[in-house]
This record gives sequence, structure tokens and C-alpha cells, in this order.
Amino acid sequence: MLQLEHQLSAVDKEINAIGQQIYNLKEKRQKLYVERQLLKDRLDIANQETSFLPDYTNEDFPWSQRLYERAKQHWNITSFRELQVPIMNAALDRKRDVFVVLPTGGGKSLCYQLPAILESGFTLVISPLVSLIKDQTFHLNDANIPAAYLTASSSKEQVALVQASMSKSSRSRGHDPHFKLLYVTPEKIANSKRFMAKLSQAYDSGILDRIVIDEAHCCSQQGHDFRPDYKKLNVLRTVFPETPIMALTATCPWNVMKDVMHILGMKEPQYYDGTLIYSAPLYRPNLVYKVIPKPESQEEQIQHMADWIIKNYPTSSGIIYCLTKKETSTIALALNRQSGGRIYCGIYHADMSDEEKEETHQKWRRNQIQVIIATIAFGMGINHLQTRFVIHHTLSKSVEGYYQESGRAGRDGEKAECILYYRGQDAARLSTMVVTEVQGRDNLNAIVRYAQEYTTCRKIFFEKYFFLESGNLQFLQQDDNNGDSSTLLVNQTTPDTPCGICDNCVRDRSTVVVDDISIETLTLVTILRSLQQLNERVTLIKLISIWKAKGLKALHLEHLKQNNNIRVPVDRKYSIADLENIINYLIGENYLADDYHFTAYSTIAYIVEGPRSSQFIMDDDTFDLDITMEFIRETKDGQEPANKKRRKIEPSTSRKQVNEGNNPSNAIDLD
Repeated sequence: MLQLEHQLSAVDKEINAIGQQIYNLKEKRQKLYVERQLLKDRLDIANQETSFLPDYTNEDFPWSQRLYERAKQHWNITSFRELQVPIMNAALDRKRDVFVVLPTGGGKSLCYQLPAILESGFTLVISPLVSLIKDQTFHLNDANIPAAYLTASSSKEQVALVQASMSKSSRSRGHDPHFKLLYVTPEKIANSKRFMAKLSQAYDSGILDRIVIDEAHCCSQQGHDFRPDYKKLNVLRTVFPETPIMALTATCPWNVMKDVMHILGMKEPQYYDGTLIYSAPLYRPNLVYKVIPKPESQEEQIQHMADWIIKNYPTSSGIIYCLTKKETSTIALALNRQSGGRIYCGIYHADMSDEEKEETHQKWRRNQIQVIIATIAFGMGINHLQTRFVIHHTLSKSVEGYYQESGRAGRDGEKAECILYYRGQDAARLSTMVVTEVQGRDNLNAIVRYAQEYTTCRKIFFEKYFFLESGNLQFLQQDDNNGDSSTLLVNQTTPDTPCGICDNCVRDRSTVVVDDISIETLTLVTILRSLQQLNERVTLIKLISIWKAKGLKALHLEHLKQNNNIRVPVDRKYSIADLENIINYLIGENYLADDYHFTAYSTIAYIVEGPRSSQFIMDDDTFDLDITMEFIRETKDGQEPANKKRRKIEPSTSRKQVNEGNNPSNAIDLD
């Protein structure tokens, strides 16, 4: 009998080992499929026929002189930023569609606004937010450029005036046209047959010069800010096949870009008349990125923010992003109170009327409000050059979202700071909000990796994420086209060159340790299996409570404390924040997973075993794993804390110092 039990156990172990090998091989195969597609795209693009295209970096086109004259006349611009010249030349040449990926503050708007005033007709600009549309129109009119917009709140008189100016006859009477640029929301395209009929008349008359899709990533469900009405923009290529399209965004991984081009009917770049792609490096050397451990209490966090703003930017403008509309009011009141009235705040969220939003925005631009407390409704296209800081009170839903939101800072090129307050439980809260989004959990895992990273330069993290991990445009290099910048002009990134100014670059590396958390992983899997047998489910907070050996008797889990293969209670060297981070890390690595329960009022995220947990066999202390994770361990003397004794499994090197880098200083403090 005993021999049979041993044989059965051995077979079970082998089955589990094979299962894990299959999982690992499938994961590797999927990565190879992605890499194969990227290489195929690169080969196709390298072989594209581009010899007939002019070099768009040249400045000897018939319109080149007028570009400079109008730029000086309307914006007092005497020189262009990198990529603006080839983008505008390609647009005015009208041979192919153009896809522009420039970082926030990189000058995307000028790439279509300046060509628009040189052409005889008008440019249609589709933008996602009414506040953004009004802001852009205001600045154009202020620069003596005729621009108009139509939104749901437009008066009948305004609609009639705009639609009358969309006909060729009104533009041939010798009077200045009412607009050279017309801004609308995607809802206008999707829902207004009358407007589409007027656009068709303009197209037939030859005065619809260009269609611009701003924030084009909103088209794709794979993107971080999908908007359903954007997907309906596919009708534009069908109805107006000869009108060039220009798509613009600040962040767009290659898979999202391909999806957007497909939705909008833009030809893939490998074809002889395919889309031209222009992309600039993400790195902005004036932005200082930091992640700050989020205090346990709201009051303590608000006080920390108030003290930091008063010390570093007592009179400078900034933005604080919150997760919910309710938080904007709560934090604004608390920040004003805890700063002794020295920080004057305004709030901004989607439920405010257009008039209230506009009033808040204008007060902030005129420095009558120092800090805007906002949800992500306040973001795209907001242009306040002297924004010195962007603080995230809570984690963003994705790296793309965080990069765009933080990029509102420092658009004047001067030093600005981008601060993220992070606590592991915020990820659990956010997971219930992204559960219905395509790749929502994957996007959340990526921003959690960013927040829990203590050694990788923030610049390097962004570049690897956007250009390497996400399969973005890193593979599209100028060298593939012998330097012909008229094709895919994509600047090379420098993913191995650190910025030298972010928190991780200047951090004292003696405070960063790497722990082997294999036994902690086994413990969590064992707890979850025991709970499953009892038909019990646990949230993040409840799981941590059990891990700390609280409430075991009530759950009939007292036996866990006697199991020598695991550690219950968890080692006291780990804080609650550490335990939250461990669980989030293991979810990202697929050792644990979320299981969602939907009620009439909320969504609850329970923690369960993940796909990779199958390699852990109950009552088996012979497993061979090396699951490691970074932690911050600060002590009074700056030395690493003494290693505490572990039960049963003691890896040969359970903790090691991270000795890379220089510039030792404590970058965890905002100061």
C-alpha cells in the first residue's frame, strides 16, 4: 500500500512538472509568434517601394517658404522641431496618409494646423473632448486663424453658420472663409446624418482638404482609452476615399497602431502607397519621474503633498490626478485646509457642465487657481506650458495612460516633476474597474511593474515598454531605408542609457535588496487551496490577514501553522505594503490570479491560484524554484537588515545586495 502511494505521488509530480513545461512552452511560443510578426512587418516595410517619394526633410518644396512665413505670422515660430518639417511636407504632398506619434508637448497640432492654412479648403479635425476642442479653437482664433467647432451644445445659429461655410459657393464670394479648421467630436460623425451630408457636399466640391484624427489610439479596443464612437470613424474612408487622413497620438504600441490603421482604412506602410509613419523618442529630459510609497491614511498623504508643494512649488501650477469624481472634491478641500489656505485648488471631472469646466480651465491658465484636482477627463490636449508638477494620487490604469497624463508637465522645456503615490491595494481596487476592458488586466500589471520597480531607470522602463515589450516601432529604423527619411522616419531609442535624474537613478542602491520569495509563494498557494476545499473566497485584504495567522480558527485553518513546508504567520520583516506588493507581483507572474464576482452594486476581486501554481504540490518540499523580488530596506545606519531565519527552505542566497549604479542618495523622499 505504501509503495503504491509513493508511486502515485511520483506520477502526480511528473504530471505536474509536464503541465508546467507545457505552460512555459505555450508562453514561449506566443512570444515567438509576436516576434515573428514584428520581423515580418520589418521585412515588408524594408522592401516597400519608396524610391519615387521625395525626401520630405528637404525645404525646397513650393510651399516651404510659406510654411515659415505663416508660422512666424501666426505663432511667432522661427524654427521647427524635429519631424515637423517632414510631417508637414508629407501632408501637403497629399500622396499618402500619415500616422504621427509624438510625445505630449511634442508639437503634434502644428503638423496639421499650419498645412491647413496653406490649402484652399478646410481641414476636418476629430477630437474626443469638448474641452480640448474649445481650447484648440480658442488658441487658433487668438492667432488670427479662422477656426470653428460643432458640438452637442452648439446653438442653431452657430450650426447654420458653420454648415453654410462648408459649401464651395460661400467660399467663392470673395470673403474670407469662416474657418480653415473645423473641430468636431466623433459623435458628430457617428450620429449626425445632416452633418455628414454637408461633408459630402464639401468633398464633392473639392474643399475637404484633410481629415485629422486626434488621439487616434481611442479607435482601438487594444488601446488604453478606447471610445466606441471612434470605431465608427471607419465610415470616413468609405465616404471620402480621396481625402488624406492624418492620425495623431502621443503613445501607440505597434499592435494598437496596426488596429487603428485598419479601422480608419489607412493602408499598411509596407505598400507602395501605404501610410507614412513618423515617430519621435518618448524621452523628455526635463521630466523627473518618482514613485512614492503611499501613506496608509488619506490625511497623511494629503499633508505630504501639501508640504511638498509649498516647499518646492509654492506659486507654480500643477495637476493632481484622482481615480474618482468624489475624490476630486475631497482632496481639493483637504489640500486647501491642510496647507492653511496657501494652495488654492479647483476641481475638474466629467459630471461638470461645459461652462464649469471651461471656467476652471481658464482660471488655472491665468494662475487664479494653482492646482487642478482632476480625473482623467482633464487631460488630452490641455496646454499650460508652465505646469511644474503632475501628481497621481492613485495608480493609473495603464502605462500608456500614466505616460500621457504625466506628460502634461513641463511643456515649456523647463524642469518639472511627475510623482506617483503607490500602494499595492490600489491595484486591487483598479482591477475591478478594468475587468471588462480588452487587455485591462495586462495593462494594469504593466503599471504595477513600473510602480514596484526600484532599480530600472524610469526612462528605460518607458522605452522598453513602448518600443520593445509592446512591439512598437523600435524595429523600424532609418537604416533599413538607407537613411531615406521620406519613408518611415522613426528615431532610434536608447533603451540602455539611463536618464540620471529619476528616483531609481539617484537611489542609494544599498537600500534595495532582492529576496527569494519562493516559500512565500508556496504559502499563498497552500492557503488558497485550503480555502478552495472549504468553499471560501478571499480578497487581497483577507488573504493578507490569514497570511499573518489572523482568524485561522474561525476558518478552520489552524493546521497551516503546523505545516513546516510553508510559513504562517509570514515573516515579520515584511510590512503590510510589502505583502500587498508580493501578491501583486505574483498575479503579474501568473502564480496567482483574480476571480471576479459581480453584484448589482459592485465588482469584487477575489484572489485565486494562477496558471503557474500547478507546479506546487502539497506536502512536497523538494520543489526547485527561484522566485525573486525587489524590496526597499532602509535602516538607520544605512546597512542591510540582518537576515532572519527561514523555515524548511533556505536558498543559498536568499537576499543579495543590488550594487549597480552610482549617485547614492535617498530618492524615496519627494525632497
